[in-house]
Amino acid sequence: MSLRELNPPTRRRLRLHAWLLTLWCVIVGFATSWLLLHAFGLRTPAPRYGIAAIVMYSLGLVVGARIWLVQFSQMAQSKHALFGPAVPADIAAFDRDELERSQRGTRRAGRFNWGDMFGSFADGLSFDDAAGLLIVPAVIVAIVGALLVTGVVPALFLDGVTGLLAEVALQFVFGALIARRVLRPQAHDAAFLTIVGKTWLTGLLFFAASLALGWALAAINPGGATIADLLR
Repeated sequence: MSLRELNPPTRRRLRLHAWLLTLWCVIVGFATSWLLLHAFGLRTPAPRYGIAAIVMYSLGLVVGARIWLVQFSQMAQSKHALFGPAVPADIAAFDRDELERSQRGTRRAGRFNWGDMFGSFADGLSFDDAAGLLIVPAVIVAIVGALLVTGVVPALFLDGVTGLLAEVALQFVFGALIARRVLRPQAHDAAFLTIVGKTWLTGLLFFAASLALGWALAAINPGGATIADLLR
């Protein structure tokens, strides 16, 4: 993991930047969907969510990470004594923290009762027809809630985006460590291809999931444009 190869101050700063980049991506996605709905009159959820996913990935993640690279590179140069690669002691401390974190996640997962969640969902299927409109948001909330309880969602956000920023930082700011040799940082001109190469599969899966969500909303609530319409 690239984050392991950076010193503690750099890790902490990258974690903060990762949450800010994630927030930026979410804002871009919601803003795109809102504009398509209210400015362009695109009420069909599937294409609107699909377009929002594309803009969220390209403008939010790829362009956002590229802009971040320029800013972080300048920060690292001005504070070169603070930010940089890890020393062996930093790596050992990182490994201990990751082990403790993994053990805590295992204990949380063991305490979570999956049987109760699925039992409650099965009971919900026996409600009247009005409850059918709430099935999709209920399932989404249940799944997201379960992932939050087990620590999966925070890990995806923190480790996924932070790991990407760490790899980019090592490749274009600090230089890569390979076989005990430090390679010189690459030119920023190649950053776009590197970011896309590391994230294209995630972007594709997110696009497919957005289309599927839009299709499901249209199938359950014909004529509805948003998830909020299910509750009206």
